[in-house]
Order: sequence, then C-alpha cells, then structure tokens
Amino acid sequence: MRRRALADALIVARREAGMTQTELAEAAGLSRSAIARLETAAAGIASDSLWDICVALQIRPSAFFLLAEADEDVAETLGDV
Repeated sequence: MRRRALADALIVARREAGMTQTELAEAAGLSRSAIARLETAAAGIASDSLWDICVALQIRPSAFFLLAEADEDVAETLGDV
C-alpha cells in the first residue's frame, strides 16, 4: 500500500472524528509534527503508532486500511480516465 494512500486515510479519519492534528497527537501520545509528517506522507507509520492513532480515533486498524485501499482505487481509476 502506498504511503500517500495511508496519509490520505489518516486525514479522512481524523476529520471524520472532528479532531485537529494537535488533538489527535495528544490523544495518541505523539507530537503534532509527527501527525503532520504522516499526513503529508513525509514519514511512514510504525505499527505501534498506527495502533495508538486508531485507538485515539476510535476506529479499527482494518477500517484505516480500508480507507487507504479505497483511496488507492480512486487514484487508479482517475489515472485511467
């Protein structure tokens, strides 16, 4: 799965939860800059950080990957147009 798709999934999930980057960072025990790096695809995500983010967002990790997969499918479809 591509880093950009995961970044986009994180943005969607955070916004759906009604959280700012700062609020998510505090809830997940990460820095706001770490969340920003993840959302810009400047950094990959470690499994323990992913778990903490999913707990903070109150979503299952599988839902996070489904969001990312859907984003990747949309990008592929748009590329075919």
